[in-house]
Amino acid sequence: MDIIYLKGFEEKAVRAFNWTSFDPEKRGAKTIREHENLLLADLSGMPEDEKARYIEGFKKYFSAWLSAHSDCASSAITGGSGFNAQRAEKANRRERARYEEFSEWREKALKAIARRIEEAKPDEQKTDEAWERLSESITRSARWAFDKGCNKALFVASICGKVETYARQGNVEMVERAIRLVRELNEKKCIITERHKFFRLPEVAKQVNEAKATNANRENKDVNFDGGTVRMNYEADRVQILFDEKPNPAMIHELKRNAFKWSPRFGAWQRQHTQNARYAVSRLLNIKF
Repeated sequence: MDIIYLKGFEEKAVRAFNWTSFDPEKRGAKTIREHENLLLADLSGMPEDEKARYIEGFKKYFSAWLSAHSDCASSAITGGSGFNAQRAEKANRRERARYEEFSEWREKALKAIARRIEEAKPDEQKTDEAWERLSESITRSARWAFDKGCNKALFVASICGKVETYARQGNVEMVERAIRLVRELNEKKCIITERHKFFRLPEVAKQVNEAKATNANRENKDVNFDGGTVRMNYEADRVQILFDEKPNPAMIHELKRNAFKWSPRFGAWQRQHTQNARYAVSRLLNIKF
């Protein structure tokens, strides 16, 4: 295959495997091909205005990894006499760290690009795609349930849970479309009885919208703590934690464990504004509202 984006890395790749491979030229060429294919796969379907920055980042992290790998050595290649095992292990750790950084960068960059692509879509397209996924899931689950004879309670809970997510978001249209679909399926064979709470989800969605409308006019409430601010963002319906500095890994672990997610838009760790969210913040930061 022709090397397009990683052309010019060939010599560096050979040096990277000089002391770890009996055939560094072959190993280096293989590594270039593998990562060229990886980059091409990443670029497939990516908007043109995102590609240049992504290619630049890919090359940067790939180059850093190759440099780290060039410090690695194997006693099978260098010979056992005078081989410094401790130094080799340190070099191996640095090499693994550089590749982990490379992999983490790719994952974050691709997620960020996917998020920007999704945000750029017209609302109508987002709704149509979301409904296609939901309707397919409901129909497939119904077919599987009846064909396989699975536990009906589990099946009903699965459908109800998916639609309830939209209800909690205040998406009345999506909930009502789901209910119409289930009623159509019920005409062939009853899957959810009309007494089930599933059919009351439109009211839940409407109540959420009413609460959002009320909160939209409320002024945000900030509570300061040593190291940042907790914000009750009523319009966004989020409890947000804005740290003065990046929290340490232990705090980040606890935030994720308590369902907080990082929001680049707000520059905050946040989750939906509920009583449980307020309790979690109080416990994590040892503050009272």
